[in-house]
Amino acid sequence: MIAPGFSNESGETRIPGPLRRVLWQCAGRWCFRATFHNWYRVRELILQMFGARAGPHTKIRRTVRIDQPWNFTAGELVMIGDDASFVAVRPIRLGNFAVVSQMANVVTEVLDVRRPDGARFQGAVTIESQCWVAADALVLPGTHLKEGAVVGARSVAQGEVSAWTVVAGDPARFLRPRPWKGTTGAAR
Repeated sequence: MIAPGFSNESGETRIPGPLRRVLWQCAGRWCFRATFHNWYRVRELILQMFGARAGPHTKIRRTVRIDQPWNFTAGELVMIGDDASFVAVRPIRLGNFAVVSQMANVVTEVLDVRRPDGARFQGAVTIESQCWVAADALVLPGTHLKEGAVVGARSVAQGEVSAWTVVAGDPARFLRPRPWKGTTGAAR
């Protein structure tokens, strides 16, 4: 459900870009953080007023920071922990049942230190279904976490992370496959 008057059917907000940014910085963020800890639906509606898309039963804690919600999409039953941060200059997409733990950072823009002109590197981030970004991990621009991937605590993920694997470290490296049990109980 999209909040009436703020978005059209495709999810694009009707508020012009610069005004939308100012309204989010001055009022939207404050309203988001002022909610009670279990008012997940209210926070979802506030984000939707500014163009975010969130599936049903999404749990986003009130201390989460999303700098541009109009570039943020979360699937069904996504859980985002306290003090997680999303720098959404480019689109960030979280699949169904994804978890982003406390203090994790998902960024779509960073300063490219290899270039003397101080250019910024940008890229969309996709976190597919059933992925887990553990506590205090960093997901860099252009990263694609395939279904069921796990990024370990305090790790730095960049590029493509294979499905149903566990990666950790700086930079994140493959540790082991992630076991998965379906309805039949057979390991994947």
